Formats: sequence, structure tokens, C-alpha cells
Amino acid sequence: MSLYKDKFKTDSARLKNWDYSSEAVYFITMVAKNRECIFGTIENSKMILNENGKVIEKELLKSITIRKNWFFHNWIIMPNHIHLLIEIQNPIEFQTTIHIVEAHSSASPSSISTTEHNMSLTTNVADTHCCASLQNQSLSKFSNESNLSRKPNSISSFVAIFKSITTKQINETESIWQTNYHDHIVRNYKRFEIIYDYIKNNPQSWETDSLK
Repeated sequence: MSLYKDKFKTDSARLKNWDYSSEAVYFITMVAKNRECIFGTIENSKMILNENGKVIEKELLKSITIRKNWFFHNWIIMPNHIHLLIEIQNPIEFQTTIHIVEAHSSASPSSISTTEHNMSLTTNVADTHCCASLQNQSLSKFSNESNLSRKPNSISSFVAIFKSITTKQINETESIWQTNYHDHIVRNYKRFEIIYDYIKNNPQSWETDSLK
């Protein structure tokens, strides 16, 4: 299953005129520098985190706790990349929830169990993801962080902070990440389900993973 095209082209631009701090569901992929498998290994179709991977997991869990109006629907740490399915919510809509049973991350079964979580995917967001015009524009883009002015509480700001913090803990100086990252605005619930399942089943499909 191909979820995005033209992977890691450095000349790609983000979706023009889109506020990446606005209400929407975003599929984010961050890849380790040179695609090196520095976060762990896949064994029996399960991700086994090494010490680096545990640092990534710890910082992701912190992000989930700190960002109150962000809902992390699903995420996974793979040997050389991470996938995140994040919803930025309106504070009012954030109070309207439905219950689902979700394995919040299959990255580390030993520390995260299958639990019941509150999930808000409003009809407005699931259908159109805000009122911004998306016609005739590609929704799958790669972002070059060095060319961005980062708005607080935006996807680019989150990625930059996350990369900086994890780099300092793992390598101290030289970044452990590729400069770019992939972002995709999820336009409908069908697409949401496809990406959600892709993340959930990523360890099982590691041998054919395009990022391997």
C-alpha cells in the first residue's frame, strides 16, 4: 500500500495557504538520518525498542500529555522512522468524545497496553478538515524545516522541537533525523481508517516497507 508519492523529495513544498496549526487530522512521518535503523529491530512482526527507541517513546508520551488539544489517534516507532496520526482539535470540540478500543501504539507492547481512549473525530473534521479550500491542491507534501517559519502549536513547530530534544538525548550534537518530514492532511474517514490500519500493521509489513 502506497500512502504517499515522491518520497523525501527535498524540493517539495507544503500545502500552500494552509495553517498547520489549524483543526485537522495529520499523518506525519519522521525518518532517521540515512534511514539507519537506530531505534530497534523487528522480531516476529513486533517492534523491539532499543535504548534510542525508548527515548523516542518517552518523548512521544510526553507530547501526548502536554499537548491537550492534540489527540494522537495512533503512532508507531519503527527501526528507522516513526509514524504519527495526530488530530489538532478545537478546545470546544475537544470535549465531545466517543469511545474506541485502541492499541495506542504497537511499538512497545510491554509498556503500553490495549486500553479504552477518548477519541474526537468530529463530522466537520472527518469530512473536510476545516473550511480552507483544498481544491486542485495535492494533500501529500514533504516539508523542509529549514525553509519554514514555525507557528507555535503547529505541526512544523512540534516536529522541530521533537527532533531537537531527541537528538540531544541520543546524539547530543549531530541530528539523528533527516531534514525533511512527510505531512499529509487526512480529508475523510475512509482515508483515516487506511492510515490508522497502516500504522497499526507496520511492523508486520516491515520486510516490504518502502522506508527499509
